[in-house]
Amino acid sequence: EREAKSGYTVSATMRCTTDMKICGITRPADVYMAQQAGASHFGTIVEIPRSPRSVSVATAIALREETRLPQVCVMESTDPAQVEAVIRQVRPAAVQLHGCTDAGCAHDLRAIMPPQVELWLAVGLPAAASQCTTSVTALTSSIAEYATAGVARIVLDTLSGGHTGGTGQTSDWTLAAKGVAVSPLPIMLAGGISPENVTEAVRSVKPAGIDVSSGVEQTPGVKDEAKLMLLAARFREAVAEQRRH
Repeated sequence: EREAKSGYTVSATMRCTTDMKICGITRPADVYMAQQAGASHFGTIVEIPRSPRSVSVATAIALREETRLPQVCVMESTDPAQVEAVIRQVRPAAVQLHGCTDAGCAHDLRAIMPPQVELWLAVGLPAAASQCTTSVTALTSSIAEYATAGVARIVLDTLSGGHTGGTGQTSDWTLAAKGVAVSPLPIMLAGGISPENVTEAVRSVKPAGIDVSSGVEQTPGVKDEAKLMLLAARFREAVAEQRRH
């Protein structure tokens, strides 16, 4: 272990990629597919109208009942009452929040959540092709504040049009890697990950895990078995290579 610039201790285990979350699940068949591929979690996008992968609370419950694979409910609402209602009804392993942009918001939401449900927070990074910049200092400072607010994981996702997620675009992986290197929290990498680039994602960023959706789809909300199995195989190969080094 070593001391991070934020003042937190960064464990060497955080530098090893382990988790693969398959997000945007809308059908039981895709839950089974994710399980067969060796996913660590599956994600359901709950009542986010702008997303073509959004499902109702009732569908999220039905999908959770199909498997023992831990479910992550992805939400944009920062209304404590709405978040609490989804947790109470769906009973996910974690809630991944998009749109919660400060530690105060995270702290307030963590306070109403049962201790066994993790709070994951999406943090936006500029797209790889973007001219926008975010400093490493600003990124790590924000993550440190989220850690003190009770956030369990950070999901680095591509920021576009004021929203994180659903873009199908990769983010600035150089910045992501620098954030991962000093983060006091496990970091998941999201945004445009596919069978074609998953090896480079693991090699260059070394996240705690990857969060995949559009890169393994036939159409929005419908997973492609061949793409998913290929991504999973390449992910495992990249993780094995990482551990050897």
